Parts: sequence; structure tokens; C-alpha cells
Amino acid sequence: MKRLLTIIVFMLTAIVTVNAQGSVTVTQSAEIDALVNGKKAAKKANKERQRVESQHESQKTSAANTSKKQDTKKLTVPKLNDHRPEISRPENIPAQPVRPAGTKLVKRLVKRPHIPTDEEIDGTYLVTKRVKKGNKKVRGFRVQAYSGGNTRIAHQQADAAGQKAKELFPEQPIYVHFYSPRWMCLIGNFTNYNAAKKVMRTLRKNGFPHANIIRTMVTIKTSQFVN
Repeated sequence: MKRLLTIIVFMLTAIVTVNAQGSVTVTQSAEIDALVNGKKAAKKANKERQRVESQHESQKTSAANTSKKQDTKKLTVPKLNDHRPEISRPENIPAQPVRPAGTKLVKRLVKRPHIPTDEEIDGTYLVTKRVKKGNKKVRGFRVQAYSGGNTRIAHQQADAAGQKAKELFPEQPIYVHFYSPRWMCLIGNFTNYNAAKKVMRTLRKNGFPHANIIRTMVTIKTSQFVN
């Protein structure tokens, strides 16, 4: 720095001297030119060096990438659906068709044709159906075997008449109830008057001379086929 200042002072002195005496030609040495223009040249040299270095680095990077691409190999992984090992099957069982990938298995109900049996061909075959049984109240007839008062003795006599009627008609229901104002013994649930009349005649022949037929509500059994 001191040297630069010395040179500048020297140049100013020379210029003043020339102005005072006349025209003087000043020649600048290479050292002075280097000192004056050294900073600009240094900056320019630094920029040029950085540009060259960046070009070298980009060339190295591209070469490395090219070598990596050449070294890498494309690996193909087989899909699971592509590999289907064959299973050994017996000769009498046919192999099922292979379902293509991506398809969906759908089950459908197929109506099989009806093959008639030997009994159906002959015209005689057994049909079983469910039957719903029950009871129903309808107007009908009952045979009166005994009718008394509302005393305890009348109750006993009605019970005795019911036991004797049960011995004569074990298949018929016997009703010994108090129908106000008397105890009564009734037999059967008849919807046919002639059937009730036969029972009345049998009772009269077996010690029930006052037996008769009365019209009332009776209970009958019903049956209905259920699909």
C-alpha cells in the first residue's frame, strides 16, 4: 500500500513538473499497470476459475449418473396370480377350469327338473300335510239324562247318573254341571238330531225314563290343512 502511494505521489510530481516546463511523455511500467489494474484482473480471473470449476463438476456429475443408469438392472417381480402350481389329480376326477384373475365367483340357484318316481307314474303316491286341529262352538243337540234341584242330594244324584251314562257311552263326553237353578247331567255334542235320538232311546231302556233331547251350543272338533 505504501509502495502504491509512493508511485502515485511520484506521478503527480512528474505531471506538475511537465505542466510547469512543457509537454512530457510518461511511460507506465508493467509493475505499475499490474498494481493499478490488479484488482479488476483478479476478480475476472476468479470468475473465470469458478466458471471452469463448475463446468468440470457438472461434467463429472452427468458422467456418474450415466454410469449408475448403465449399472442398474430392471428387476421384474412375478405376480402371485401368474404363478399357479399344478396339483396332481386322480385320473377319474376332471380338473376344474382355472378362473382368470380379477373375476368374481357368483353362485346361482339352478332349478333341477323334476323326475317322477315309480309311485307317481303308477298314479298312487303318499302325500303328507300338516293338519291344524281345534275346537269350535256351534248350535247342536245334547241328551239330558238327569235334571234335579239345587240341593246337595240333587248334586249326588247327578254325579251317579253321569257315572252310569259313562258306562253306557264311553266314547261320548259327559257333562255334570249346575245350570241355574238345577243340577243336570248332559251327554254328547251332536250336530245330527237322529244321532242324539238313538242315545236318548238307549238311556230310556237302561233306567233313565225321563231322558230327552235339548237344543244348545255344543263343542265340535275342527281340522284344517296347513300349507
